[in-house]
Amino acid sequence: MIHVLPPHIASQIAAGEVIQRPASVIKELMENAVDSGADRIDVVLTDGGATLMQVTDNGCGMGPEDALLAFERHATSKIRGVEDLQKVQTMGFRGEALASIASIAHVRLRTCRKEDEMGTEVTIAGSAVTSQEEVVCPQGSDFCVRNLFYNVPARRRFLKSEPVEFRHILEEFHRVVLCHPEITFTLTHNGSPVYHLPVSDNLRARITGTLGKEWNAQLLDISVDTSIVQIRGYVGRPRDSYKKGGSRYFFVNGRFFKSPFLHKAVMNAYGKLLPQDKLPSYFIYLETEPAFIDVNIHPTKTEIKFEDESVVFQMLQAVIRETLGKFALGPSIDFEIGAMQHHIPIPPAPGEHVAPPNLKYDPDFNPFRETGYETVRPPRQQYDALFKAFGETGQETDPAMFAQEQAGSYEAPVIPLRKKYLATPVASGLLVIHKQRAMERIFYEQILPRFKDRPPVPERLYFPVALNLQPSEAMLLEKSRDLLLRMGFETDENLAITSVPPEHPTDEGSIMDSVREILSVQGEEPLETPYGERLAALLSRRMAAAEQNNHDPANHFLAERLFACREPHSTPDGRACTTLITFEQIDKIFI
Repeated sequence: MIHVLPPHIASQIAAGEVIQRPASVIKELMENAVDSGADRIDVVLTDGGATLMQVTDNGCGMGPEDALLAFERHATSKIRGVEDLQKVQTMGFRGEALASIASIAHVRLRTCRKEDEMGTEVTIAGSAVTSQEEVVCPQGSDFCVRNLFYNVPARRRFLKSEPVEFRHILEEFHRVVLCHPEITFTLTHNGSPVYHLPVSDNLRARITGTLGKEWNAQLLDISVDTSIVQIRGYVGRPRDSYKKGGSRYFFVNGRFFKSPFLHKAVMNAYGKLLPQDKLPSYFIYLETEPAFIDVNIHPTKTEIKFEDESVVFQMLQAVIRETLGKFALGPSIDFEIGAMQHHIPIPPAPGEHVAPPNLKYDPDFNPFRETGYETVRPPRQQYDALFKAFGETGQETDPAMFAQEQAGSYEAPVIPLRKKYLATPVASGLLVIHKQRAMERIFYEQILPRFKDRPPVPERLYFPVALNLQPSEAMLLEKSRDLLLRMGFETDENLAITSVPPEHPTDEGSIMDSVREILSVQGEEPLETPYGERLAALLSRRMAAAEQNNHDPANHFLAERLFACREPHSTPDGRACTTLITFEQIDKIFI
């Protein structure tokens, strides 16, 4: 039998789409505060938002009737007809957020308009209004949300640890503050101030105030005006790209949005300027007519469709390329001798005339002639079984096949390709090896036995490494000292790294990357993954990167060591180390 759901159940279902975690509440309340015309917004959190979230603004406020009506589903002051959807400029407009929040939490609202002598306080729990009364309060609105998901135990159990939820809240906080420098923002967590961002007269000042002063030197301006869209913002220098972390933001008409399509435009613009496996930072602000975009395609309003995305793609790609070309990414060198202001004469070497070298060569040499070169062909019969498991479909090889070959040496030709890959012939085709990933696997299996059953003994650094952290990262680091210590990183009272795990590179960049990686996955990695395995995987990545940057290992030696591993075809985190191009695939190319 079909029946209509009660309003409170319908609101809880809708809340599942709009409110996924405490960060979703902060997003909705901060966006409402921005829409109210406030020039100051204060955010207070307790326990990563699980216990308390409070957002206070000095905006226009609400009267008694609107204060109640705001918690009704689809109650909004932003639109009145379908045509308004084509020109909406406010952050919120559906009228779903407050109703969804009130259905799964204890909510208290205090609000007052400028013309009112008394304000209104409304208390709601589980969509039911428990009280409404007059109170004395300043102009604006004060939303206090406690005990999120108190009546949905399953959802509350799925909340992550406090640092993880706090990190998600910080991300939503950044998405709002970075596009509204005209508003003062503060953030307090567990009684400790995290941010105080005063009004800024430009976006660069807001970015550096939010993320740290060091960002000022990393940002390159981009700007272009067309009849379709205005593009403003900043992109990071290629050398300041990040493997983990970094900041990548798109905004349109003051609203944050995600766009893999436009991200590709940014990546295309950088091209080969980026180091391997690294991503640039960017803060890109688009301004266009509201009718040219559709923001009503996702419950969280983070996906946006442009009327002509391809044009925006091309313009964004072009302006970033122009900026990267305009700013000198390296010194320009004039090779014209006449252009040198101070020509340094080089006198001839003293002494007798030096005779040219006497070179001997065989004029009949032909590198493609087989006669006389059979002896250099390596005996490959012992490796045929090694690669049978690849078959015609490139399936992975049984690691047990490598056991019998560990004592021997790999004698097949190993050809370097672009300093990144190795190619070697096998029975069923051509095996291509990713060098850095191969080193990750080799180092991982070398060091895993040392940490599997006992914690690492940290190695003291000669000088502490001061980490260049954002305020949010510093707070997470403070809460994560025990985890870092279990992974072999010791810190002092200033949160500088004083010790690192054995074998870990000691340069500041590698240490910073490792700490950021540990903090980024804290509370989200599988609980069954032992610390020893996590540390071995972390160290193998750093050691492989350092080895690749310092010098290339002998190619035959690298192939031999890789094939001696238990799992030679993937890194510890599952990325492919090898791939097989079969003879059948090669034959098809030449058909």
